[in-house]
Amino acid sequence: MLDDADAPGSLQTSEEVEQPSSPDEENKEVREQHEDRKEQRNHARSFTDMFIQGYFSGYFRTLYYSSRNAFYAPGVNQDTVSYGGKIGYNTLPWHGFSAGVSAFFQRGIAHSHNPDKVNSYLAPDLTTIGEAYLQYEGYGLKVVGGNQALDVPFASSYDWRMAPQLYQGISARYGDADNFIHVFKMFRYKSYTYNSFKNHTNYNSDFDAYSSIGNAPSGGFWGTGVGHRWEINPVAISAQGWYQTYQDYAKFGYVEGQVIRSQGEFKPFLALQGFRQVGDGRRLLGHVDVLGGGAQIGLKRRSLTISLGFDRMDPHAGSFRNGVLVTPYAHNVASGPLFAQPLLTSAQDLGGGNAYALNITGAPAKHWFVAGRYSYMDLRTQRGIPRIDQSEYLFLAAYSFGGALKGLSLSELAALQVSPTHDKKYFENRLTLQYEFGGPDN
Repeated sequence: MLDDADAPGSLQTSEEVEQPSSPDEENKEVREQHEDRKEQRNHARSFTDMFIQGYFSGYFRTLYYSSRNAFYAPGVNQDTVSYGGKIGYNTLPWHGFSAGVSAFFQRGIAHSHNPDKVNSYLAPDLTTIGEAYLQYEGYGLKVVGGNQALDVPFASSYDWRMAPQLYQGISARYGDADNFIHVFKMFRYKSYTYNSFKNHTNYNSDFDAYSSIGNAPSGGFWGTGVGHRWEINPVAISAQGWYQTYQDYAKFGYVEGQVIRSQGEFKPFLALQGFRQVGDGRRLLGHVDVLGGGAQIGLKRRSLTISLGFDRMDPHAGSFRNGVLVTPYAHNVASGPLFAQPLLTSAQDLGGGNAYALNITGAPAKHWFVAGRYSYMDLRTQRGIPRIDQSEYLFLAAYSFGGALKGLSLSELAALQVSPTHDKKYFENRLTLQYEFGGPDN
């Protein structure tokens, strides 16, 4: 449906165009001129200027993680303080081509010599080159080759510790955030705790102490995804589909769609997701046969979002851990895009069955962001054993400073997990102080 301004009868005549501009139109013209100048500043005029006019960026973080009965182990209490950060350099684009490199480091403060008393992610001292890539961007196409961040389902650069997970390979994306085609092949991977890129995954023993496959290598992973958004007043519909192969583990198909009211103060929405997975190559984790999906309903009002999510992974006695999703780059790290997920553990690691979650997020005041979540995991890793019946209660508050302290932020996260299959409650507190600096406009 056309808005009044788009109707044929409202087209301006030449006389109307020559009338004096309104203040809003003058402001718009100033903004457009400012954006043009900004665009010119952010592109090099010569190959030499590409490097000379590049920019530094990064962050410094101090993390304090405290846990009681960590992962339900009675008496395993951890208090860990570490500091570190990132410093990166990016060239300006020259005819669409640019390059970037970044380094990360992590150091502990008064860490205990007993590994049971130190958070395993914050324990190691790290000094490593992270991102190191060449990039072309233009005409809607972005191609990146080298060590890079990635954002695809269940294999993203999760970044809530000192350094994000990174990947080594090549990726190409055409389009924007809502309408895209994305293809990629990644050969190696660097986790939170690695100093270098390896042909390992989070299922290997150098990341998972309880691994059943040791440090058996794999060939990485590849995949493709497509997405599109339709504006059909009064709603917007978005959809995406992905196919990925985790080499020597499993092949994976994933689809997700959402419909949301696009107008008005209150915007209800409904989302659906589905996934199918079978084994690949050497099947390092054994037989894989996964079928599942989920649904989410919610409501948005300004910054406030309330949602209720559900996911099901059909129990399968012959499949790995009773039908859980095999996610080599999210195992013991994140539940990825699942609608129902806890924070301290990953839904797809906990078994087949049903999962539920209630989420509330919002910005109640300037500079503030708060979130709360309740999740319930009705899952089991094999038939004949009790369901874990795990409940998690989570609260997050974050404050971003302004003015002279712009770039500085403080966040506090607390989560409590309880399960009748464990005698003790698992509690974790995470406090983060961060300062971000640099960028193309600084």
